[in-house]
Amino acid sequence: MALSDPSSAIVTDINDISYTAGKEPWNKNLDMLKIDTKKTEINKYQTDWEKWHGVYRKIPEARSTIDVWCKWIVGKKIKMSPATQKIVSRFTGNGIDTLRTTLINMKRISKICGDSYAEAPRDKGGRLMNLKILDPGTIQIQANSWGIIKKYVQTTQKDDSTEGNKTNKILQTWKPKEIFHLPNDRIGDEIHGIPELEKTYDIMKWKFQGLADIATVFHRYVFPILEIYAKTDDPTELAALKDVYTKSVKNMESRIIPTNVIEKVERVSIPQFSTLDPLPLQKFLRSYYTESSGVPDLIRGKSDEVSLAAGKLNYLGFSEKIIMEQMEYSDMLKSQLGLDIEFEKPKEIDIENSSMFGNKGGKDANNKKN
Repeated sequence: MALSDPSSAIVTDINDISYTAGKEPWNKNLDMLKIDTKKTEINKYQTDWEKWHGVYRKIPEARSTIDVWCKWIVGKKIKMSPATQKIVSRFTGNGIDTLRTTLINMKRISKICGDSYAEAPRDKGGRLMNLKILDPGTIQIQANSWGIIKKYVQTTQKDDSTEGNKTNKILQTWKPKEIFHLPNDRIGDEIHGIPELEKTYDIMKWKFQGLADIATVFHRYVFPILEIYAKTDDPTELAALKDVYTKSVKNMESRIIPTNVIEKVERVSIPQFSTLDPLPLQKFLRSYYTESSGVPDLIRGKSDEVSLAAGKLNYLGFSEKIIMEQMEYSDMLKSQLGLDIEFEKPKEIDIENSSMFGNKGGKDANNKKN
């Protein structure tokens, strides 16, 4: 064994802080985090309706969040002048729609895929006759080089579709004034909105991936994987053993094995004391989803872990978002269709006395006591 000279030891440069800004060693790992860049589409756009509609229909949190959000925006009462009431009384949508169902549906679609469209036909006198919701996946927005929308085109499929040898045909074209276009959270100079589900997409995948893993683990407790060491390598005998074990597991029955047929059977499972508790991760992802979606658990009907004070603040914060979107919705109806429509604001809540539903326990009750 070679001898070592202790005097040859060296000292590290741990105290050397002469690093270039942004090039420090502890920033190296951040370079592995890649976030895709995103340009704004200003000339032509067609929403990926099938993708986001599938997420909405499949993921319970996504559906409940969007549904409750849209119903809160439209609210219980739609306020309008007699003249506007006369106009909207003609609206039947696809034949069975009402103004309320149309407005909720339009907002729901815009939340799901970013944009919703409705045909707004007028008579010869220019009077609005109806609002007929269109399939957003078939509508293409086309603008000029300055980003000004010039027309809406309905096509048989998306431009990038490779399904068979089908040709992307134009079915119909509308001028901007012939379409009611409701974008969701449009940003910059884009001619379209942003899908609400886009920001929570990865969270939903992580959550349901974890749930699928948990389901597999629990399933393996009932139907464990077995490693069976047979005392034969004959294919016929091995096939016979396979049938015995398969039927036994399927029917949940015991097995009777002759001597010198099986050497040993080992159950493949997670080692003791090495299991991961999946609940903390699931709770974190639920909380992360709620925070990202902007709709509190309390609004979606889950309040068992929310204190009264926190519940009031959650309600107030959500109400402000609803009021802002109601104002934006009214502005879009006015600017595009000429309809003066206002939505009933959420009930105000008294932080001190919680007089949300009348004055029970609120100021009047306190005055009576005095």
